[in-house]
Amino acid sequence: MNASEHIDDFPTKSPFKKLRATYNPKKKPPVEGVRKTSNWHITPTRRRWLSIMSDDKNAQGEGNKQENEEVLASMSDRNEGGTMVRWRGHLVSEKEAKILKHVFDDMRDHFGNRKCENPNIKFNFDPSLFLCKNEPYTYRSHPETTPQDRWHGELDFTYTINNETYDMDYIAIDNVYFDLNPKYDDTGKQIKDYGHSWIYVYVPDEVMKKVKQYFYTGTGWSPSDEGLTDDLNAELVSIPAKVYPAPNPEPSFWTRDKEEKEKLSFTRVGSVQSVAKDAEYQKIHRGIGVFAISADVPGSESRKPTPEHEDAQLMFTLISARTFGPAIAVAPVVYGPRLRSSTSGN
Repeated sequence: MNASEHIDDFPTKSPFKKLRATYNPKKKPPVEGVRKTSNWHITPTRRRWLSIMSDDKNAQGEGNKQENEEVLASMSDRNEGGTMVRWRGHLVSEKEAKILKHVFDDMRDHFGNRKCENPNIKFNFDPSLFLCKNEPYTYRSHPETTPQDRWHGELDFTYTINNETYDMDYIAIDNVYFDLNPKYDDTGKQIKDYGHSWIYVYVPDEVMKKVKQYFYTGTGWSPSDEGLTDDLNAELVSIPAKVYPAPNPEPSFWTRDKEEKEKLSFTRVGSVQSVAKDAEYQKIHRGIGVFAISADVPGSESRKPTPEHEDAQLMFTLISARTFGPAIAVAPVVYGPRLRSSTSGN
């Protein structure tokens, strides 16, 4: 993964100066029921894209007829083309290969990049009825005892490249922070799902505002702050980002190749789940995040919500993390007294 011409787009150190040793916000998602890992529903198209982004294959060449037919059967018709090519070992259409190269190889149209203040992306969102009380996949940051009916939708994104449009399920955000520190509840017990089905990602406040602005401009829905926590001192927004666990394709974790001084390249070291178990990686890492976004809006079986009367809750799923190294100065979110007591003097 090379992008030598973008070597100066990313600051070598965190741009945030006013940081505390720990970050213990008053409004945190409750530990119980924050994420449910069972029975997540993923469409064949989404599963295919997850597999593409989580893998590290470098095979070249075209697939055989049977493989072509299998891939075409699982593809949406948005970017479907007659000619199939390889992108990192995966069989994709020519049009899909162009958008993948544009976003992931050439690192274009990333939010939070110094040279791309206004990415050429349009957000698209069309919610459908989603009954939380009967649905095991409840990606709610603040679950209620008897949750109201919700309308839910997966966002897709239209990129404009050289006056042509390309659709994809993901966006990339630069200079974010992935918190792989273990988390503990208020009793000092380790939160088992943390690092397995969700992690905190810290996004610069100004970048999150830009993402929200794009969501509103593209969809007409006003985004709420539900599930997000502001650290005004650090100018960061904490996102409880979902990560798909096995048997789904797990999100990939990459580290920068330190020996490469003249160009920006990364090596895949495993999945987010695997590195989160390794003490060597249990820290905060700065890098580039690739995300899928979904949104929930309140409604009912008899009433479809409208942007004029309801706000939408944005929810992020981490698909891939490419990291530059540890971010020593950034403060992690802490829950329990075990972590707070160790830094009580700061």
